[in-house]
Amino acid sequence: MEGSELVGGVLVAGLGIFLVGAAAWRLDYQRPLQESLPVIHKDRRRWAWIHVWMVAAMLVTPAGLAGLTVILEDPTATSLAAMAAAVYVAGGVCWIASLAFRLTVVPWAAEQTVAVGGVPDGFAAHDRWAGALYCVHMLAAYVASAVLGIAVLVSGALPTWLGWTGVGWGVAFATGLVATRFAGPFNPPFWAHLYTGVVGVVLLLR
Repeated sequence: MEGSELVGGVLVAGLGIFLVGAAAWRLDYQRPLQESLPVIHKDRRRWAWIHVWMVAAMLVTPAGLAGLTVILEDPTATSLAAMAAAVYVAGGVCWIASLAFRLTVVPWAAEQTVAVGGVPDGFAAHDRWAGALYCVHMLAAYVASAVLGIAVLVSGALPTWLGWTGVGWGVAFATGLVATRFAGPFNPPFWAHLYTGVVGVVLLLR
């Protein structure tokens, strides 16, 4: 497939860029707000570093998916890949909105918590809203992975195991995410970039 190296490189870069930020994550950030916000205030530069890289990753990975729709030669596979990209992008918009909240409102709330000794009124509700946007992103990423796996199977241009991996993994993780009420092992954002990164590696090794 012409252009496979470029598309593969972009998909792998999306995963790599995400990991640059995610590697700095601390479990203390996941504590209750009264405990986590002071830590975030203390780590405000680290907090910004993490989320700026995550925003960048959400721009790069969808670009790679868009490129994949162009290089697949089978018309049905191209259509399926485009559908997968559209679902992924829709979820990605929600995640970027949530990241913008983390980059702006959360540092303000952290500063206020340290200054007055309590979480600002109304912040918890807005934080739940941002969390809901994130859940939409994760579910969309899993559904997109399953659809992309079908596209790979239909195309015949990539290994069959890669297609079945996308279908099985996407369905299993989407089901697990819903079953665990959007928490637990299916929730980390790393998973949203994993299958696309694997597809990228396979494209590079062709």
